[in-house]
Amino acid sequence: MDFRTELNNIISDDQPFSVAALTFLSDIPSADRAALALMWPGASVDRRRKIAATLVQLAEDNIEYDFSAVFGVLLEDPDAQVRRSAVEGLVEDESVGTVRRLIEVLDSDPAPDVRAAAAVVLGPAALRAETGKLKGEWPDRLRDALLRAVRDPVAGDDVHRRALESVAYFCDNPDVTAEIERAYAGRGLVQASAINAMGRNMNTRWAPMLLKELQSKEPAMRYEAAHAVGELGERANVPALIPLLDDADLEVQLAAIWALGQLGGRVAQQALQLRAEDDDPAIVEAVDDALTEIRYAADPLQP
Repeated sequence: MDFRTELNNIISDDQPFSVAALTFLSDIPSADRAALALMWPGASVDRRRKIAATLVQLAEDNIEYDFSAVFGVLLEDPDAQVRRSAVEGLVEDESVGTVRRLIEVLDSDPAPDVRAAAAVVLGPAALRAETGKLKGEWPDRLRDALLRAVRDPVAGDDVHRRALESVAYFCDNPDVTAEIERAYAGRGLVQASAINAMGRNMNTRWAPMLLKELQSKEPAMRYEAAHAVGELGERANVPALIPLLDDADLEVQLAAIWALGQLGGRVAQQALQLRAEDDDPAIVEAVDDALTEIRYAADPLQP
């Protein structure tokens, strides 16, 4: 069966499609990409949404599938929900072309949730830029685009928050530092994103604020602070995390467990071992992962 016939079968509302029926869309050549761009608008919006969402899930579950070419076409879809799926589907694509395209989406897509998704997906690219794995002009272009989104007066909080969390990977940049400080002076989710950004920024200047927020009345703030303390990597902060192992909020407990696994050391290991036989399977699994992380950091060659 040729590509056009297979494509026509899945975009038609006349018959259901299985997940397996979409695998032919993996790693398609340019000629098939052109056919997809031509035929895709003929599908109903519900069908396009379903296919796009299924492709994202299929790619997440099976690393052997590459739907980047398809998602590139879907970025042009008139429906915001389809475009958002396309953006989310490009999270593993590290090509410069995809960085460029997602910057365009972040700058100009008319739907705030699509722009916010682009900001999230550009986070790994920002980390690659900071670690020297994104070359040429692209680190500067990416940082500037994320800062534009943070400062855009009409973008909305979701775009501002997600762009801040991603641009935070650019360490020791005064503009980034200023935006984190400004967001931390805000309230609610924006302030929580500032805490998230402090962890990603990995600058010890944030430590006093993070340690303070470990005792916040708001679970979301304690959660973000615990995770950020883990990212900051200062083993001296282990004692401040240990009380959160008994936090009233499960998600906060899990964040503290993860953070202790990142910081490591004898004190963290002992505290985690006390929770290794907890009644909650989620706690047991998280503790096991954290202890494995500590053992690996101590001896990467162990079996």
